Amino acid sequence: MSITNTTTTDHKANIINRLTSKTGLRGRIDAKCCECIYDSTATGTWRNQVLNCTSTGCPLYAVRPKSSYGDCGGLDTE
Repeated sequence: MSITNTTTTDHKANIINRLTSKTGLRGRIDAKCCECIYDSTATGTWRNQVLNCTSTGCPLYAVRPKSSYGDCGGLDTE
């Protein structure tokens, strides 16, 4: 593993550790979504990348982290 990959992996692991330290399910859901989709070399924060997730078959899709500004993230509101 190169230094860049180690740094990227450490950064992602730090985010996941921070999220799982939250009480309740929210932190664990956030951490799982981050683990699944976040790529620190791609554009956007982990939350932006999760917000743009298109894995509608995922059991966590409906409860994935969304924007704190009321954006429904493209979900139908029916």
